[in-house]
Amino acid sequence: MRTRRSVWGWIGALLVAATTLAFVAVAVAAVLPLVRQSLTAINFPYALNYGEGPLLDQSLRLSRGEALYTLDVPPYTIENYPPVYMALQAPWVSAYGASYFYGRITTIASTALAALFLGLTAHALTKQIAAGLVAAGLLLATPYVFLWSALARVDLTALAFSLAGLFVAVRFPRHPAGAVGAAVLLVLAVYTRQTALLAAPLAAFIYRWRVGGAEAGWTFAVVFGGLVLGLFALLLIFTQGGIWFHLITANVNALSDNAIRLYADEIARTMPLLLGMALIFIVFGWPDRRTRAAWFAVTPYVLAGIISALTIAKVGSDVNYLLEFCAGLCVATGAFVAWAGRFPALQALSIAALAGQIAVMQDLSLTKYAPIIRERFDQQAALDSVYQLMRDETRPILADDAMGMLPLLGRPILFQPFEMTQLALDGVWDERAFIADLERGAYPVILIQNPYRNPSVRFERWTPAMLAVINEHYRVATQRAENTVYWFDAG
Repeated sequence: MRTRRSVWGWIGALLVAATTLAFVAVAVAAVLPLVRQSLTAINFPYALNYGEGPLLDQSLRLSRGEALYTLDVPPYTIENYPPVYMALQAPWVSAYGASYFYGRITTIASTALAALFLGLTAHALTKQIAAGLVAAGLLLATPYVFLWSALARVDLTALAFSLAGLFVAVRFPRHPAGAVGAAVLLVLAVYTRQTALLAAPLAAFIYRWRVGGAEAGWTFAVVFGGLVLGLFALLLIFTQGGIWFHLITANVNALSDNAIRLYADEIARTMPLLLGMALIFIVFGWPDRRTRAAWFAVTPYVLAGIISALTIAKVGSDVNYLLEFCAGLCVATGAFVAWAGRFPALQALSIAALAGQIAVMQDLSLTKYAPIIRERFDQQAALDSVYQLMRDETRPILADDAMGMLPLLGRPILFQPFEMTQLALDGVWDERAFIADLERGAYPVILIQNPYRNPSVRFERWTPAMLAVINEHYRVATQRAENTVYWFDAG
C-alpha cells in the first residue's frame, strides 16, 4: 500500500509539474504582445492617453523647482496624484528634456516588478512554486495590465511599490525590520497613487497581526500610519492646504453606475475562473490549516480591491481603477492552486484550466485594448501635423487630448479641460472668469478632440458654457488627427 501511494504521489507531482510548465509557456506567449506594444510605445513621441500630458508637465515643473499643488489660478491645472512618480521623472527631464520615454520605461519596469512581487508574495504565503508562477503569469496576462503597461501613468508604479511592500510584510511577519521595510514601500505606493492606501496596507496589517502576533501587526500599523500622516501634514503646511484640494477635493467626481455594469460584465465573461477560484479560496481556505495563514492576507486584499474597483464609477475613470482588484484575483487564484494541492489531480486540472483562461484574457487584450494603442501609433503622421501646427503657433493654446504636446514644446499646460470642467459641474470652481477670458480671446487657439470611438467625450471635458462661447466667438480653422482647431474670431 505504501508503494502504491508513493507511485501515485510521483505521478501527481509529475502531472502538476507538466501542467505548470505548460501554463508558464502559455503565459510567456501571452506576454509577448505586451512586450512588443510597450517597446513600440517607448519610441512613440506623443501622448497615448489624456493623463500622460499633465504628468509630464508636472515632472517638468518639479525639475525646475516650481511648486505643485498650489491654489493659484491661472493656470487652471490640477495635480491629481501625489509627487513620487513625478519625482522619479524629474531628474531625467531635467537632464535630457521633456519626453514620454522615461515615464514609459518606468511603467514597463514597474509592470515586471509588480508581477515579480505578486508571485513572490503568493509563494511566501503558500510555500508552493506553482502558486507563485500562476499569480505572476495571470497578472501579466490581464487585459487591463496589457493596456496600461504602454502608458506613462502612475498606476503600475504604485502597484509595484504596493506589492513589494506586501511581500516584505508577509515574508518577514515577525521581524521589526520587516514592519519598517513594508511600511516604507507602502508609503511610497500611497504617495504615488493615493488609492494604494487601502488594500495592501490592510492585508499587511491583518497578516502580521495573525501570524506574527499583535505586536508585529501594530508595529507595522504605527510606522505606516505615522509616515503617511506625518508626510501629509508636512505637505499640507508646505502647500498651504493645496495638496488637500488637488488630491482629494478635485478627485471627487460625479458617479455613474454604467461603468460598473460594463466592466463587471466584462470581467465575468473574461475571467470566470479567477473569480470562481478566488471565491472558493475565500470560502474554504480558512478552515484548511495549510492555507489558513495565507487566507488572512489574500481575503482582505481581494475585498479591499473590490472597493477600489468600484471607484471606476467616477466620471472619466478608466481601467486603471481595476488593477488592484485584478492583482487580488491573481494572488487569490494562486492561493487556490496551493489549496488544491492536497489533490494533485485537481491541482493539475486547475493549472491547465488557467492556461486556457489566459487565452481568453489575451483574446480580449488583442481585440479590444490593443487597437486603442495601435490606432494611436497609426496616427503618428497626422499627429506630426498637429505638433507642427502647435510648434509654429506663438499665441497661447488650449487643448484637451493634444495638450500632451505642450510640454514637448517647452510650453506650459494652461488649462486641463476635464479636471476643471468636473470642478465647475460640481460647483467647486467658478468658471465665470475663465469664460470671460475666452470671450475676449485670451486663448486664441483651442484644440478639441472629437474621437469617433467616443464622440461625447467633449461634454466631459468642456462645460456647456465653454462650448457655447467657443461656438460663438471662435471659428474652425482646420481638423487634424481627430482634433478640431479653433481660432478666435476677433471680428
